[in-house]
Amino acid sequence: MEDNLNNAISPEEADPVLDAPVSLDDLEDDVTEEPGEADDDMMPDNEEDIVPEDMYTYDESDDEPVDDKDLYRDYTSELPRVRPSAPEQNVVSASSKSEDVHTAAENVQSSVKTSGMKAIAVYENTSDYQDTKQNVKINRIFVVNTVISMFTLCAVAAGIFTGYAYLKKLETNMGLNQHRISKLEDSANSASVPEKEEDEYVDAMSRIEEEELTEPAVPESEDYVNIEKGKLLLYDSYVGYSWVPIIAGVKPHSYIKENFHVDNDYRMEYVVDGEVSSYFGIDVSSYQGDIDWDAVRSDGVEFAILRIGVRGYGEEGNIKIDDKFFQNYDGARKAGLDIGVYFYSQAISVEEAVEEAKFVLEQLGDRKLEYPIVFDWEPVDASTSDSPPRTEDIMPGTLTLCAVAFCETIRDAGYEAMIYTNKKMAYIKYDMRKFADYPVWLALYNTDLTYYYDFDMWQYGFGKVDGIEGDVDLDIAMIR
Repeated sequence: MEDNLNNAISPEEADPVLDAPVSLDDLEDDVTEEPGEADDDMMPDNEEDIVPEDMYTYDESDDEPVDDKDLYRDYTSELPRVRPSAPEQNVVSASSKSEDVHTAAENVQSSVKTSGMKAIAVYENTSDYQDTKQNVKINRIFVVNTVISMFTLCAVAAGIFTGYAYLKKLETNMGLNQHRISKLEDSANSASVPEKEEDEYVDAMSRIEEEELTEPAVPESEDYVNIEKGKLLLYDSYVGYSWVPIIAGVKPHSYIKENFHVDNDYRMEYVVDGEVSSYFGIDVSSYQGDIDWDAVRSDGVEFAILRIGVRGYGEEGNIKIDDKFFQNYDGARKAGLDIGVYFYSQAISVEEAVEEAKFVLEQLGDRKLEYPIVFDWEPVDASTSDSPPRTEDIMPGTLTLCAVAFCETIRDAGYEAMIYTNKKMAYIKYDMRKFADYPVWLALYNTDLTYYYDFDMWQYGFGKVDGIEGDVDLDIAMIR
């Protein structure tokens, strides 16, 4: 050992940096220095008990544990090599015998690294570190609770504000209503109607003309006509009495009511200057069953209108012939009655009306008629049918065109055409101006004439006729 100590490096050969004297005692102090106070009980008795592979340190950059072996490799790769001084060389040589200076330095560095890791592990287990983590959690919970409380307070404030605004609105509306009530009460108590204002009280009766107020509650007859006002009185079982306008261009009838006479057998005739100016007749269908036409003729019947066919009012709308038409035609013709026919239509288009007229012409063939072929379109009561009638939505213009199409098809074949209508259909459904060229068959079950427009035949009611079981429709045809 003494020989090694005597072999010191001369000052000329020494490196001023690398050959700086190093104190092993100071080095030992640096290695064992702790970053903070730690309990001795927490430190292992031997440094050999600390295994670098089992140690982790907290890396604040990515919040993930870092393997101590990686830190160790990085540290040793970057650590500069230090040449020990002569005395230290001798000490190293004496203590480690065959180890060279670089190996000794690496051992020192390993000791420093191991001690540092031990200190970090001890720090992580200290109460200060645990308290810091706990405080961070508490602060986060406090922030969240504070935010929730602020939102709750805002919602409560908004509810209070909305409720206050609603109460103010109610108070304002109550004040306005009270003001209106006061004005109405003042107007009602006033002897005169106030001048025009926004919310004035209107005396409706003062707006009605005086003569309107003098009309009877119920007119003596339904033929009440106000020519000056251009309106007709119509009675309907649903709405009662109502006024409808007179259609300009439609000819009114010229009959005198007093000239219509009805005998004890409910037979009607029209008498002018003591002479009868009408014919008495009936209209029949398969509903009357088998008819004794000779008995009918002997009972004073002069003409008969026979149903030739019908279109169903169900969805299909099929056309079929009356079951008794041919039998009735032959019997009436043999008995010497004048004959006309009618078709019970449920047409909803011009094409269907033409189809019906062609069907009638086909069934007639070359049979002779003295009275017209009649277009008899009637509304169907939906309450009496199993399904809604196919004609319930037909418009007035469409129905009028259907009637015209039927009649023109009949006239083109050389027959006379006629329109069957009742009072309501003529007043509010048909456009009677289109029927100026066709005779009209009026259905009005009343011996008191209350119809305004012109007509050529009148179905006035039901009665008994010899040769027919049950009641039958009674008609009067006017002689022109």
